Amino acid sequence: MSFRQMIFKSSIAALGLSLALISTIAQAKQPNVIIVFTDDQGWEDLSSYGSTTIATPRLDELAQSGIQLNDFYVASSVCSASRAALLTGRAPVNNGVLGVYFPDTKGMKPSEITMAEVLKEAGYATAAIGKWHLGDQKESLPTGQGFDYYYGIPFSNDMFIGHSHSFAEDVTFHQGYDLAKAKADQALVKKAGKKRAFIKKSGIKELVPIFENEQIIEYPAEQASLSKRYVDKAIDFINQSNDSPFFVYLTPSMPHVPLFASPEFKGKSKGGLYGDTVEEIDYHIGRLMDFLEAKDLRDNTILVFASDNGPWLGYGKHAGNAGPFSHGKFTNYEGGIRVPAIISWPTKIKQGQQSSEIVSALDLLPTIAHYAKAELPKRTIDGHNIADYLEGKQSTLEHPNFLHFKNKVAGVRVGDWKYIRSGMAVYGKSGRTPNNEQELLFNLKDDPAEQTNLADRFPERVAELQTMVTTYESSL
Repeated sequence: MSFRQMIFKSSIAALGLSLALISTIAQAKQPNVIIVFTDDQGWEDLSSYGSTTIATPRLDELAQSGIQLNDFYVASSVCSASRAALLTGRAPVNNGVLGVYFPDTKGMKPSEITMAEVLKEAGYATAAIGKWHLGDQKESLPTGQGFDYYYGIPFSNDMFIGHSHSFAEDVTFHQGYDLAKAKADQALVKKAGKKRAFIKKSGIKELVPIFENEQIIEYPAEQASLSKRYVDKAIDFINQSNDSPFFVYLTPSMPHVPLFASPEFKGKSKGGLYGDTVEEIDYHIGRLMDFLEAKDLRDNTILVFASDNGPWLGYGKHAGNAGPFSHGKFTNYEGGIRVPAIISWPTKIKQGQQSSEIVSALDLLPTIAHYAKAELPKRTIDGHNIADYLEGKQSTLEHPNFLHFKNKVAGVRVGDWKYIRSGMAVYGKSGRTPNNEQELLFNLKDDPAEQTNLADRFPERVAELQTMVTTYESSL
């Protein structure tokens, strides 16, 4: 071998070693994380889930780029409890968030450790953008729970200003408001106390503030442009994160009522105004995906899409569609707690997967912490790390999905079987129905709409699932 050939061969070997090293470094790099959590969106409200009236080409594209989870559950069928469970990886009975928070409430305990706090400790820049709904006091706002930045409405878009909220110096007012009129609304809210009917009659219900960090920067919120503005803020934050890995918790206010669509989308969907709002969200999530591609960030970004609970069926045409499942929000029926969900990460998760394994929103924290090389809190975490399943290293998941009702364990789904304790299928006044006053047992494979109660026919199965529930409950 000549000297020149030896040099050439050494150079090739060195190049191969360098490429291998670069590949190893790239694999070791912490992934960026974006979780999109919509509000009151039904299981069938994406075209990839079967909708024939709502077109969601960009979210369908997201599903094709990763895994569509067809048996994905949230921990509660009401907003605050569902969101707290996702962010803490802890069931409602453990994290203490059992229902829905209204303005001027302390919210989730500051001692709870959120995904933002876990990732921040691992070097992430963190932002919450959109609906928060875990408290609107300084210590319970996102900036008090591990987020570097917050922009959005701190509760549902059908609520009202809190009497304790403060205004930024450069606040923007709409609809003829000025500071004096806004403070008059706050005084009225303080006088009303817990008399929600009084607030409704006053005309200020659904006039909500937009916060930036801990102060109001806009009142009343111009809601028709929110879906666009939320994604704009997410893009701005990512641009400013420089070389740090980032976590963006992006929570659209829609399609919760009242519904608003911008002029570009209003009247365009076959699904009416509800469909307009979903199609607008789809478009702007597509913009976010395009931005990630343009910045060469997409391959190393875990992008999760899901809904916080099922549709609010009492609003008729302004509500979503749970597809083959019965009931919706406020219930432990499938329509209330099984929601659309997609996880995409091009460098780790195989494209085009359809999953029928039981996955929970509680699983997101331990799974993402695993990928981020972050340490989980030293406390009970109810979710499971499903990284091996997502990567195809494990073919099935065998974790039962426990159902929750306020501060109790309401039941469980194991395989095709689902058991609900007496009185724990439906929240609120509608819960006082004959069907809610008995134990329920369903075979979801044969009866996805939960129409036939099999409890009397399979007492052994009921006893088995009862034992599973009580054993889990005693460990909490």
